[in-house]
Amino acid sequence: MTKDTVEDLFAAARVAVPAPPLGLSERVLADALAHQAEAASRVPLRAPSPARVGLWDWLRAGLGGGGAMAGMVAATLGGFYIGFAAPVETAFLGAALGVEMTEIEMMPGLDALLDEVP
Repeated sequence: MTKDTVEDLFAAARVAVPAPPLGLSERVLADALAHQAEAASRVPLRAPSPARVGLWDWLRAGLGGGGAMAGMVAATLGGFYIGFAAPVETAFLGAALGVEMTEIEMMPGLDALLDEVP
């Protein structure tokens, strides 16, 4: 089979559109109407009550689920630990490696904020 033969077959298939069987549309519509009437006859006994959503359910849904919430709690606790625990000075590492290390005070104490300006 060559490329031209395949193209000729595709062109013939595009021209010849098969017609649906006689009465197909009427049968489909009659079946749909029967199902609509059956569904309309079923009435619920009472309306479903809205589910109560608590604070934790609302928070879990807002944060992306239980796994995401657990990860955020772990990161928060890790941040608190790093913030409150005084880190060990790294001067001993410099002495052990024979490198001079300088320390920069990134967060000064409250003394600078509490000093009175003359």
